[in-house]
Parts: sequence; C-alpha cells; structure tokens
Amino acid sequence: MLRLHANEHPEAVTEHVAGAMRATISSTNRYPSAAGQLRSRVAELHGVPLDRVLVGAGSAELIALAWRAFTGGGRAVLYHVPAFELYPLLSKQCATPAVELPVASAGPVTAAHVDSSVGLVALSNPQNPSGAFVSRRCVADLARAVPATTVVLNDEAYHDYAEPLTDDLSLVELSALPNVVTTRTFSKIHGLAGLRVGYAVAPATLTARLQALQTPFTVSQPAAVAALAALTDTRTAECRRATNTANRERLRAILAARDFRVKPSQANFLFAEPPDPAVPWRAELLARGIRVHQVGEALRVSVGSAPEVDGVAHALDAICPPHTRRPYEPGHAR
Repeated sequence: MLRLHANEHPEAVTEHVAGAMRATISSTNRYPSAAGQLRSRVAELHGVPLDRVLVGAGSAELIALAWRAFTGGGRAVLYHVPAFELYPLLSKQCATPAVELPVASAGPVTAAHVDSSVGLVALSNPQNPSGAFVSRRCVADLARAVPATTVVLNDEAYHDYAEPLTDDLSLVELSALPNVVTTRTFSKIHGLAGLRVGYAVAPATLTARLQALQTPFTVSQPAAVAALAALTDTRTAECRRATNTANRERLRAILAARDFRVKPSQANFLFAEPPDPAVPWRAELLARGIRVHQVGEALRVSVGSAPEVDGVAHALDAICPPHTRRPYEPGHAR
C-alpha cells in the first residue's frame, strides 16, 4: 500500500537520528528532560530568547493550544477552505465560530476579511491542501493591518519544501510582531511523524498564554532527542528538499499528461482536479494499492519516492487507459 494521503516523508530517519533514539531506551523509566534542551536549541537556531519558543507534541498540539487561547466566547477563527483537516475539527471541539474563505475565489486573506470578532486567523503556509505559498512579508503585512486583538497563526508545517525567497523576512523578524505565532513540525521533511514533536516561535506574551494551557511532558524523551539529532543533520534536509522538488515535478507532469488540473505547489503534495469527476478516483486508486486524500471532487496526492510516483502513473493508466481519455480541452491548467 502506497501511503500518499498523509503528506508523510517517504524515507525513514537516518541512522544518526535512529541511534540517538536507541540511546534513550535505558532511561524510559524517567520523565523526559530533553524537551528543555530542544527548546534551547530552537531558540539558538532562530536567534530568539528562550521565552519566545515553545515545544509540543507536533505542531498540531500547539495549533490546538492557539484555538483554546485565542478563540471561544464568541471569538471566531478565520481560515481558507478547503483547509488542513485539523482546523474545522478544532473549531467544532472548541465551539469556535468559523469564518471560512474559499481558496479559489477569496485570494489571500486581507484586513478587509477580519474584524474585531475574529480572535485568530489561521494560515497554513504553504497552504494545505492547495500547496499555495505566500511570503512571510505578506503575513507580516496582514498581522499589522488586523485588529490588535487578533492573532495570526502562521503554520509552517511544509516550509522546508518551499523555494526560499532571498528578500523575505526571517522567522525572528516575523516573530517580533506582537500578534504572530509561527508553528513548525518535525513530522514532514525530518520524517518524525510517528514521534509527534514540533515547536512554536512567538512573542513571549503569546507563548506564555499557550504554555499556561499545555499539559507538562507532552514531548517524549525519544521525540525530543530525535528532533535534536535531526537539527544537526542539515545536509539530509537539503537533499530531501531537492528530491521532493524533482519528484513533485514528475508527479505534476504525470497528472497533467492525464488531463488532471494541477495547482502549483510549494509543499510535498499536489492538489489535482480530475478530468472526469464521475470516476471514483480515490476508490479506484485504493483498489490498486494507493491511498490519496479526497477534497471534494479533487485529490491531494503526497509526493512519494520515485518508484511511488511511477506507481501513480501505472495506476492512473489502468483506471483510464490512454485510448479512453477525452480529448484535452484548451484552457485547462497543465
């Protein structure tokens, strides 16, 4: 079964990271201590004071804390739809009013969309599931323009896959704004999805509000140690980004050649609208051993390894052989 539905990294951790995790086995009878070291390392990495960093069980935990801290009691959240599946789930769990802006028609979030009733603007950047990317400078412009009581969540789960912008703001510059929380995860390019570890960088006033709601010891010792080891292995991360870029382009070309309308992506997945929505694409792919995520009539397909990308091509040709395809219609983005 090819797991192309959850945007996981297709490769396991390196031996360097695996060895660091194995070394924690003899101390599993003790409460975790390495989370504090990880927090210090992240602060050092980004050049921010320690009180501007918070680590958690994946960025998902930190995002959930933001929902609890900045919404509720009539305070709404605003995000694009379709959205990262966690956003509507948290809104339901926290009884948070949700203002949903369609990605296709609304364009980037602007101050015109946000009034004083909105406590949180949630941006996944690159956006899940579309793969669209905006600069941190644009995020900062939005944060400066919204009401002072509105917090902007800059969810950078996929930032490692995006092409860096030479003139963009750094994370430390963005986090200096009083109403921006940036979250990152080790689940994607570092391949630690099963361990659940991530971090947030924000002004000390905001990290304090998040930490006040956090249960102690949410990051396990193996997770923190693995994250520390991953941060020292920058070469692996760079190689994985380059490989993802190449495989993403191959997957885009494969889908486009079969008349899927594919959105540009800066992440490790593609958002593709099928040529014939009457075909149950997700079910047909699943029957051939490939799991993808369905969003309305479209598919979000994770960028896997080169053999996995080839597997998608073979499966699509089995579902819709070349001689049965409808002629290409001009105007469809390829």
